[in-house]
Order: sequence, then structure tokens, then C-alpha cells
Amino acid sequence: MSSRREEILDAAESVLERERLENFGITALARRVGVKPPSLYKHFSGIAEIEHALISRWFRRMGAALAAAEATAGEHPGARMRAFAAGYRRVAGDGPQLYRLATERPLGRELLEPGVEEAAMAALLRFFGETPEQHDRARLVWAAAHGLVALEAAGRFPPGADLDAAWELLARTFQR
Repeated sequence: MSSRREEILDAAESVLERERLENFGITALARRVGVKPPSLYKHFSGIAEIEHALISRWFRRMGAALAAAEATAGEHPGARMRAFAAGYRRVAGDGPQLYRLATERPLGRELLEPGVEEAAMAALLRFFGETPEQHDRARLVWAAAHGLVALEAAGRFPPGADLDAAWELLARTFQR
């Protein structure tokens, strides 16, 4: 990928976090990059390609975080699942609008970089001994983590709710 494309994606990520998902678009991005909107089409076919390039970035980050969790947590299933949960929560919290972009809309898998979605799930698949074709437990853990992150980001838990305890329970529940 060209360095100019990467620069534009860096700017797009910054604009996305600043403007929020609802206001993200070509005009705001072009303004941030210092070009007229049509100039962006030299590098991307449109907003969908930009968004899916950002989603691909998010999947790579999640995959790296979960692989690091797997590598550092050792063999104890509880420690590994706690590390997975912490990694997922951290990546989601590091870029909440990018997280929303990656998880709130239908996914055009044909626009993603090949293999990024699978790479994000790889550590969980290994943990549960599942495959990309059959991965009910990994999918359930992913969905549970997503639910906690989405509710936390939306401010849906009551004041004083012990979210760390909820994450700990998620880890204990799925530690095999």
C-alpha cells in the first residue's frame, strides 16, 4: 500500500474519532488532508473503500492484541481468557469510533484486506480448538465481549457498576 494511502488512512482515523461515525465522510477527510474531495479518488474508489481499509486496520489490531494476549498469558485457561478479554476491551477503547465502524454496520467482506477477519479470530480459534468453518464458542466469546464493550461505550450501565467484575465473569465463564 502506498505511503500516501497510509497517510490518508491515518488522517481518516483521526477524523473518524474527532467527528464521530455519524459525521465521517469524504468532505471532512479531504479538509483534514488539505485537498479537494475529488483528489481522494486518486487513492480510493470512494468512502466505502476508505471505511473498509479502516476496518481492515481494526481487524489487524485486534488480531495482534489477541495474539499478544495468547503469547503472554501462558497455558492457564483462566489467565488466557482474561488476557483475551482485556485485549479486546483495550483495542475497542483505544478507538471507539473505529470500533463502531467495524462492528455496527453490515460488513462488505469483499472490500476487506484478505485474511484480516480470520487473523483477528485466530487466537480464539486456537484457544477453543475450533476452525474458521466451525467456531461456535469463539463466536460466542466475541459476541459477549462486543456486547460488554458496546454497552460500556454507550454509557448503558448504571453509575458505579463494576464493569471489571463483569469482564472477569466473562473470562471465567469461557475458560473451557
